[in-house]
Amino acid sequence: MKRKRYAALCILAAASIAAGCGNSFKASDSTVYITKKGPVIGANIEDFNKEYYDEGELKKYITESVEDYVASNGNGSVELDSFKTESSGDGVQAHLYLNYASYIDYAQFNGVELYAGTVQQAQEEGYAFDGAFQKAEKGELAGSADAAEILAQEGLKAVIIKEETLVKIDGDIQYVSDGNVELAGEDTAKVHYGMEDADAQAAYIVYQ
Repeated sequence: MKRKRYAALCILAAASIAAGCGNSFKASDSTVYITKKGPVIGANIEDFNKEYYDEGELKKYITESVEDYVASNGNGSVELDSFKTESSGDGVQAHLYLNYASYIDYAQFNGVELYAGTVQQAQEEGYAFDGAFQKAEKGELAGSADAAEILAQEGLKAVIIKEETLVKIDGDIQYVSDGNVELAGEDTAKVHYGMEDADAQAAYIVYQ
């Protein structure tokens, strides 16, 4: 779970959809969007009980968190795109839109593990493609695959992440790690990751 989400829960006892970097998208659930040119858009949607929700306090916390990160990592490393709330049944739904200069900034700001780049670079950084995989065809799982099949191909990219979230990419998903990823379309996957599970494995999403 993301650092800012932990803090928001602590502060409020209980934060999107993002748009920026020349792109825009809408999501109904929290989403990490890995754009083609490198920037990452973080979309977080959180439900709050009205009794405990304080919009001003949450917005202040988010703004200060972004300012603190930028002070240490440079202008543009993280940008607050927008923040809004909507009534949702008996509660409030908060929408937070953040733009990140790179996947590294997303990982550091949120306190999660994330890699986004070529399969070759992933190997050079120590990521092993030694688990079981499933093929993806037109947004559907299409049978098992092994690492050798993936590594034999040129030009493939990968997102490797340890976070319970949707992941959207600019491209077509070709393979996903078996057991912790389900497809939600040709360019979107749902990652399952148990933050408290010591044996939880990173999710691999390989695309073209």
